[in-house]
Amino acid sequence: MDAALVVRSVWEGMEARNWGAVRRLVADDVVVTWPQTRERIRGADTFVEVNRTYPGDWHITVEEVLAEGERAAARVTIVLGKDVFYASGFYRVRNGQIVEATEMFGDPGEPPYDRSHLTERD
Repeated sequence: MDAALVVRSVWEGMEARNWGAVRRLVADDVVVTWPQTRERIRGADTFVEVNRTYPGDWHITVEEVLAEGERAAARVTIVLGKDVFYASGFYRVRNGQIVEATEMFGDPGEPPYDRSHLTERD
């Protein structure tokens, strides 16, 4: 399985709450880093449990996955009730499993300063 399909399948497995499938696609010794909250998750079982126990009825849409060789990048949208979050992740995949990941999560918000004369907004 190529890197893009592995990464897409993990996100889609989380949306489906198919934790067994997610676990099979993550290496036993995976290291996942979340720089935004300065957290590191070690091990596939811990990674699955962190996501399985995340509160609320959240839903994931995979917007895009790009890959070259063992490296992949993903962009997803996460909806929790009326809240929308965005995630970007960078992954290393070996032998059909994620072995390393860095994921960043962001909330939509207002620009930090007025730059409306230079930008467009949805």
